[in-house]
Amino acid sequence: MNKKKKIIIITSIIIILIIAFKIGYSYLVNKNKTYSSVDDFNDIKELVNYYNCEYKGIKNSKEENYTKDIYIIFSEDPITEDGNSNKNFYENLISLISAKMEEKNYRIIDENKNLTIRVKFDEEGKVGYTINNYSNYFENLKSLYSINNEKKDSSISSNITSKELQNIISNDWIRRISTLGEKTSSCDNYDIYWNNGYKIKTINDQIFNIIFLSNYQGEVLQGITVGMTAEQIKSVLGEPTYADNSEIEVIGYKLDNIYIFFSDREISVYRSDEYNEEDNKKFASLMTKLNKDKDYNSFLSELTSIYSDYSEYVQETNYVNIKYPLRGFEINFGQGFNNGITIYNNYQGNITEDITIDDVKNNKQLPANTYINLERNLVFDEELERLNNDLINRNYYDTEELKKGEFAVSSKYVVYYDNIYNEYIFYAVDKNNPDFEIRVQNTTGIYKLTDELFVYGVANDGIYVIDTNNMNTSKIANDNGNCIIDRVENNVIYYDNTSITVSYN
Repeated sequence: MNKKKKIIIITSIIIILIIAFKIGYSYLVNKNKTYSSVDDFNDIKELVNYYNCEYKGIKNSKEENYTKDIYIIFSEDPITEDGNSNKNFYENLISLISAKMEEKNYRIIDENKNLTIRVKFDEEGKVGYTINNYSNYFENLKSLYSINNEKKDSSISSNITSKELQNIISNDWIRRISTLGEKTSSCDNYDIYWNNGYKIKTINDQIFNIIFLSNYQGEVLQGITVGMTAEQIKSVLGEPTYADNSEIEVIGYKLDNIYIFFSDREISVYRSDEYNEEDNKKFASLMTKLNKDKDYNSFLSELTSIYSDYSEYVQETNYVNIKYPLRGFEINFGQGFNNGITIYNNYQGNITEDITIDDVKNNKQLPANTYINLERNLVFDEELERLNNDLINRNYYDTEELKKGEFAVSSKYVVYYDNIYNEYIFYAVDKNNPDFEIRVQNTTGIYKLTDELFVYGVANDGIYVIDTNNMNTSKIANDNGNCIIDRVENNVIYYDNTSITVSYN
């Protein structure tokens, strides 16, 4: 090898090393670079690589109304094997790329995953996108995943031994003709029959839910009483159809005509909805009409005429949520995702005039405005929501609101005020006493006097005491002032620069 060739080879090696060093240095700099805004990215390639995606290149778009096609390989699948959506990941990347595109429509193409994302800007510069021509692509993926992983609810056989429950069932769950006993109080839409050991929630004169409380005497099912452990219940009824251990341990079963759930010293029973073909046809026709005319107001009005037994109806500005647990569906409008009807695994019949729930399961055929969640039973979800709310209501934090009299706490009760219905709501901390509500208007705050007694003021009226032992209210001071209680100490109530001493046995 002559000297000239050696020089060329050495020079080439040096150049290669310099290039490699620059690449490595650049990688290390970018790897450790802190990004606080989209402006910190030099270009789309750097942005895509930051998200651990592979940048393949950018070309003029082959499709009309789009300026560029950006070819990448996404580092995440749209949905995981466990059914979790990566919608946020995709939308974050779309949002950042859009900021670099200066309001010019473009496409993102992943040939490996067979994805084409079309991104458009409206007149105000807001970004909208579709994936493979679907605006609700991720929601549809979740629905298809749910169909493929449908949870089939099996039924068990057991004898109902509770005379009260037998009476309710024999009277078709109609409250006015069922033998219930004497109501002692009401709370959170439940009528409480404390001396009988249960409470009920009624929707349109039909009992929706009956809960057997800790003081209920006797069996509910054969061999099953309130207060049994989960393991004791399983030894009698077998493995549960429903189970959740997130906050409160709860297990449940489906019988031919009821759902029954077991949790902390309670047995909760819901009736199982009987399929009505005529009503279902009306509903399917209504869904078909909605998919054509998009008249949501008309839909909601007619829906509640067909099915008036919803458990929840929340309507706010540009938002509506209606739940039908026994029928297995809920309606959402205006929440930004899953707008339309969500079907759960206890749904029966047609969804639209030409598509049944079985068509969806077998052919994976999704009607417009329809989302599927066949992994969940809406009755079980209703029970979980009830239990979680109950847990929240019976717990409290020592906050400034407590000091200001916005709620009160003793060893027996937590008391909140409902501004909508002007009611003080008393929740028994250990469930060994009945919950109850007392309507009070113009109240100025409530405080604990003893474990059983609470005091509150009413503007331009006076000071009152509530005795939780008998749920009675008595007035202890007349006053036309503000009646704002400052504090309660040693049986003395201080209010409006004056005070009153309370004596009690």
